[in-house]
Amino acid sequence: MSEKTPVTGAQSSSSTPHLAFTTISNVKLHVPILLSFSEPNYKKWSRLFLLLIRRFSLVDFLTGKSSPSSDDDSEWFQLDALIQGWIQSTVNDEVCDLVLSTTNSTSELCKSIYNMFHDNKPARAIQLEHQFRTTTKGSLSMAIYCQTLRNLADWLDDVDAPVSEQQLVLQVLRGLPDDLRAQTSFLQYQTPPPTFLQTRSAVLLIEQQRAELGVGSVAGDGGTTLYAGSGGVSSGGTRRQGSANGSRIDSSGGGGYGQQRQHGGQHRGRGRGRSFRSNA
Repeated sequence: MSEKTPVTGAQSSSSTPHLAFTTISNVKLHVPILLSFSEPNYKKWSRLFLLLIRRFSLVDFLTGKSSPSSDDDSEWFQLDALIQGWIQSTVNDEVCDLVLSTTNSTSELCKSIYNMFHDNKPARAIQLEHQFRTTTKGSLSMAIYCQTLRNLADWLDDVDAPVSEQQLVLQVLRGLPDDLRAQTSFLQYQTPPPTFLQTRSAVLLIEQQRAELGVGSVAGDGGTTLYAGSGGVSSGGTRRQGSANGSRIDSSGGGGYGQQRQHGGQHRGRGRGRSFRSNA
């Protein structure tokens, strides 16, 4: 028997087809993304594809360690052609056209694709770094905003310019509008620092609370909905604080008009909450 076998980790008989031929009818169900230059998603694509290949112990086809035992080793050539077809089905036309005519095996195809997505790393890193640092929430939903920064961090990792978890968290907070930034500033000082997923959960919660209270995106349109302190949040989005003499003042977060109820008084007035004013 030859030292090299057509399939690493599994030996199939001539009468039984390899599981890869009969199990996978639609590779896009297992690798549901399309590799492209416009959306640099090589790392995600390669990880998903590797998971698929490992299911059938065919990794050596990707690395070039597996080779046909002879020129008549039909199963090896069939498996190699099958994997090439999987790859070509999960890359866009631009990528496929650049590599299809210059490769003859799965390992050559993988190497060509890898090289295309890892050349000019310094230039790509500079461009992605600028995009990462200048991305702000703007009119994006909070979920899309966080996902955009997560994607940019992954793409920077692809070109050997990794972004740390803390850098990603700080950029998420830095790109928020002023009113939201004020509400989330406490996250910067937590020990240990929050992870990206924890930060994402916090800002999504704030966005949901603001939507429920009908608070706009302009600073001062409503009360603070997430804060640290002894006060609370009323159903109308107002913050309740106790005063020194035992009275309770309900005021909006911007320090505007509120109602003052005096426990020992005979009247109810509506006017400015003076306890919140620092200037006459």
